[in-house]
Amino acid sequence: ATLDKDQPLMFLVRHSHRETLQNHEEVMSAGLTGLGKKMSFELGRRIPRNGKMMIYTSFIPRCFETAEAIGEGFTQQGGEVIDIESLPTLVGPHVIENEVWLNLHPDGRNITDFVNTFADGGFGERIERFDEYRVRLIEDTVKKLTSQKENIMHVHVTHDLALMCAKRIFFKRPLVPEDREPYLGGLGVTVSGSETLLNIAGSTIPIVLE
Repeated sequence: ATLDKDQPLMFLVRHSHRETLQNHEEVMSAGLTGLGKKMSFELGRRIPRNGKMMIYTSFIPRCFETAEAIGEGFTQQGGEVIDIESLPTLVGPHVIENEVWLNLHPDGRNITDFVNTFADGGFGERIERFDEYRVRLIEDTVKKLTSQKENIMHVHVTHDLALMCAKRIFFKRPLVPEDREPYLGGLGVTVSGSETLLNIAGSTIPIVLE
C-alpha cells in the first residue's frame, strides 16, 4: 500500500550488512558488503511512497554507503532524493574518554547493556550525559520532521548505538537483548494531526515530545 503522502514520515534505520567487526579501529572504518549494498538499494526501491526524500546519515562508511544505495533505489522507483546530509548526532553520543568503548563489544553484541549503563549514568563524566544526547537525538530526528514546512520524507541512517538510545527514550524502560535491531531494522515516526506516532514491529504508539 502507498502511505498517505500528506502524512509526515520519518525512518530511523540501522545501516545494512557489514562484516563482523573485530576491533574498535574497524568500528570507525568498515563499509558495507556487496550484499549490504544490494539490500539497501532494494529497501529504497520498496519504500511504498512517492514524492521527495531527504536522507541524513552518520559519516561512517557503512552508513553513508547505506544512505547512497537507499537513495538510488528510491530514485529508480520514481522518487526524488533532495540530498544526503551527514549528521553528527547519528554517529552517537560524544565520548570524552575513549576507554568507555572498552565496555562495548566491537560487534555490538552487548549494545543493550551498554545503553542501559549509559542511560543510568554508569559511565559518569567519560561520556556525554544521556539526557543531553536525548535532547540532541530528538531535535535532529523527530523534531526535524514535525517542524518542517514542506512534506518531505526523512530517512536517518545510523548505528546500533543511536538506534538503541532512541528505543530507550521512546520505550521509557531498560532495554533487553531482543530490542536490538537487525541490519536495516529500525523504527518509523508519523505525524497525524496533533499526534506524533511511533511505528515499530507492527505496533503504533503515541509519543510525547518533551
